[in-house]
Amino acid sequence: MTQLVNKNLITLKCVLFCFLSGIGCIYPFLPLHMLAIGLDKAEARLISAVTPCIALLGPAILGPLIDKLSVGRGSTGGNTSPSGSSRLLRTVTALCLVLSALFYSLLLAVPYTERHDARRPQVLFMCDAEGAYVMQEACAEGMRCNSWPGVKRGVLAVGACEYGCADEDMSWLTEPFTTTSTSTTLSPMYNSVANVTMSTEPPQEDAEDGADFEVNPPHLCTDGHCLVYMQHAARLRVPLALEADAANATAANSTEAANATDDGWCRYRGPFQCRVPEERLAEVHTRDVPCRPAVRCQVLDPYDEPDAVLSDAECRLVIGNPAYTFWVYFLLRALADVCPTAALALLGTACVIATRETSLGRGDVGRQLACGTLGLALFPPLAALAADLVPDAPYAVPFAMHALFMALGAAVLLVDSGMPLSAPEWWWHTATGALAVPLSAVRRAGAETAAVLAVLVLLGALWSGIDTYLPWTILALNGTVPDVGLARVAAALPALPALFWAEALVDYVGHSNVFIGAFTFYSLRYTGLAFSTSYAWVVVSELLEVFTLSLVWATAVLYFRHLVPKKYTTTGQALPVIAHFCVGRCIGAIVGGMVGLEEPLASARGTYRALGVAALLVAAAYLALYHLVLAPRCTAPPAAPPRALLQGIGANGASNGSYSPMRVYHEERSRKGHFRY
Repeated sequence: MTQLVNKNLITLKCVLFCFLSGIGCIYPFLPLHMLAIGLDKAEARLISAVTPCIALLGPAILGPLIDKLSVGRGSTGGNTSPSGSSRLLRTVTALCLVLSALFYSLLLAVPYTERHDARRPQVLFMCDAEGAYVMQEACAEGMRCNSWPGVKRGVLAVGACEYGCADEDMSWLTEPFTTTSTSTTLSPMYNSVANVTMSTEPPQEDAEDGADFEVNPPHLCTDGHCLVYMQHAARLRVPLALEADAANATAANSTEAANATDDGWCRYRGPFQCRVPEERLAEVHTRDVPCRPAVRCQVLDPYDEPDAVLSDAECRLVIGNPAYTFWVYFLLRALADVCPTAALALLGTACVIATRETSLGRGDVGRQLACGTLGLALFPPLAALAADLVPDAPYAVPFAMHALFMALGAAVLLVDSGMPLSAPEWWWHTATGALAVPLSAVRRAGAETAAVLAVLVLLGALWSGIDTYLPWTILALNGTVPDVGLARVAAALPALPALFWAEALVDYVGHSNVFIGAFTFYSLRYTGLAFSTSYAWVVVSELLEVFTLSLVWATAVLYFRHLVPKKYTTTGQALPVIAHFCVGRCIGAIVGGMVGLEEPLASARGTYRALGVAALLVAAAYLALYHLVLAPRCTAPPAAPPRALLQGIGANGASNGSYSPMRVYHEERSRKGHFRY
């Protein structure tokens, strides 16, 4: 009876379970955590796109290094003690897990920052014989005035201009206007603007049309030229060059600021002068108090007017230092992402070595991956539920769970010295002997390796285009944080049976057909998300991830096990990690992040539609190229069982005359070296 569970691989299954459990507890919540500490979505997208490029340093360095240091350390020499290569692989992998726990935990210590939406303070405009003044309410956020270097030029739209008497306490400026402008919107209307000189002569009335023209309307003059405001005009665009020598001073406390008053208003001086005719002054000077003749105007759309001089002068409340928060988070996240990426390549190597495929039968890499995927199905919803129940520190529990699982995995690696992780022995490459059959007849050509890596880059980009920002999509569809964890369950559960029989499934279907199917299912996933209106569509899309990620990754591990020489096993497992989870993830984060800021969900749907079409086109091209061009030319011809091995077994094992030499290939369709790759 075939042994269902290999006892030598139990601890390896435990390590994979802890590793993927830890990844599942933290990865879905990283996009939400970036927003929670005060980063905006643009900064979060930048981090999500750049850190995978830095993360590739882990597998790119450790892969060749482990292979180089393992030379000569593979054999145990018949001793029960672990080989040097096994100890090296276990120690380095454990170190990666510990560093992952450390750096991700440090993200909780990144200082919080907060940026509130801009508040638009009230703006007043006054002009007298000495000059024009733009009065802006001081920002309550520290009672500060906006500042800019030198003279700032722009336009101020005004309406409802009228004569009056300015007083020291500015009560006249804040009183309601006796005349109002006809519009405070940006609807196109003409201005009553003319280059004229001041005159006290009233304009002549047109007797024919009987128009009742205003006598001596307000004039805003500079250098002998005047802008004239007429009551029937909706707005007058006044070009200004505002002086703000000390605009950053505190309005309430500074006595040196030329543009800041002591009553909570910021004052900016302009180049215009206004004179009030005597007959108009008599109309407005009705009180027995000193009168400072002036013109005041209602300011229209001071921040939205095209070329507005105050377009960037809104009040902004900023808590903390956003730049410092961004760079600290970016550096810690870059270091943190290196560790699990490197650990994934090393654990793939451990699976390949521990489940050595020999002439006696296949290995069981898929079963090891299935045990690890079980952690992805169990713990993300628990971490999400804990985050939802602790509103004061919502992400402390997921990060703590990640650190705990990584520490447990590292402990198992360090304690179990009997884990079968010795580097490939000399007999893997000999021509005769009990296990001397070449493990693969697949052509080890650089072009083939490059082609598979290019396919994995495209698949990684399509995966990242969905998963990198999936938590934001779920919340935009009125989902909750627990829904983010449940989406991981929907993706992991169908993968369990598929991975358990992954090796036989991939062998039967063929790796190219698995990749073609993955592109096709990506098209379906993107199409569903493009037309999604509720969280249920996200769940349906995640159920298809078994075809786009789980089987794809198992295929990559199995294929590179055959494609790369055994002495480069670690490098061979690092290559698909770099292609899919580093380069592809970076490209997908860039493309998936190309959404509009005004309506991000609608813009994301447009991106999903485009990526869905692209995935379908790639699937069609791959299908035609492989089955019509590559497969007919490159299929390996059938070969007989290795004669040298049969002779060796016949000479050494058939001495009693009744023993039939063991067949050195298993399953009629799947002889060693003739898998459907």
